[in-house]
Amino acid sequence: MQQTYFHRLYAHSKTLFWTVVLFCGLTILLTLSGHQITPFFLWAMFSEKEDIRTTHQVIDIRLNGETFNYTKELIDANRHIVTGSIFYYYKIKNNHDTDPTRTFFEEKLGHRYERIRPVLERITNDASQDAAFQAWLHRYLEQSTHREIKTLEVKLQTWAYNDAGQLNLLDTQIIF
Repeated sequence: MQQTYFHRLYAHSKTLFWTVVLFCGLTILLTLSGHQITPFFLWAMFSEKEDIRTTHQVIDIRLNGETFNYTKELIDANRHIVTGSIFYYYKIKNNHDTDPTRTFFEEKLGHRYERIRPVLERITNDASQDAAFQAWLHRYLEQSTHREIKTLEVKLQTWAYNDAGQLNLLDTQIIF
């Protein structure tokens, strides 16, 4: 008769066996009750359905009045830092100048949110960092492009495909 993993584990170490059994049992119990165990299992990270988007948002950056083609002029890492930062800044602006991380924890924790609110206020962004972010982006783009930037404009364009398969500009919002 061939022994299973659990039989061999029990023979090797009863303490380790019960630790593994307890971990597996708690994982199953918490999963069935709708909770996630971090940092090991973040099920929603892999199981969310991706909806088909009807619109696409594109960042339009103008340096010294000229369109800046960041897809060609920045290396991948710098481009992702710039676009990711701008999109997050936009999310904060659309969330009443509140970092979406705060909103997420407030909704997730309910009345227990007050316990971590002081920490989140120290480590997340709000309207008081607007000027600092804009100054940082200005410096970062100057260093990344190796040129002096006198004016920096950032807009968010919303595009959609029509029935003929052509892209149409639907909206342009000034971010700063």
